Amino acid sequence: MRALLRLILFISILVSQQFQTPKIEYNPKTYLCSKTDELISIDGKMDEPTWESAPWTDSFVDIEGNLKPAPFFETKVKMLWDDNYFYFGAFLEEPHIWATLEARDAVIFRDNDFEIFLDPDGDTHNYYELEINALETVWDLLLLKPYRDQGKVAVDSWDIPG
Repeated sequence: MRALLRLILFISILVSQQFQTPKIEYNPKTYLCSKTDELISIDGKMDEPTWESAPWTDSFVDIEGNLKPAPFFETKVKMLWDDNYFYFGAFLEEPHIWATLEARDAVIFRDNDFEIFLDPDGDTHNYYELEINALETVWDLLLLKPYRDQGKVAVDSWDIPG
């Protein structure tokens, strides 16, 4: 009986060594996006009363969180939705904006770009990514699973309607 208990303990220790604690915390921040019934002008001003009442997100950080240094400049967003559209307005503090890529669905994260990840149910799977650079180049994709899960994670041929 003691030999069996020792064997079980030994196997438990070996198995626990196989599953190390991940380096990245997989608990992304969330934002409660309010519905609006007001007409919103797409003019970059965010001066309608509904924008005034919408809260800002926390300042953005690197996708790897605390593993990377805090950004030098601030980026934050307000978001709203109505029966037809999803709206977001961003504050982007960046004195040296640049971009080189112009083809839709190019891998533009190497340029200065703004990225939004939309995960309606918050499970970090089957979520949408929208990126846009300073040349208004759009990369939109459907992610079936997080990049950390490896393998084929994205459907690049998918386009956000509208």
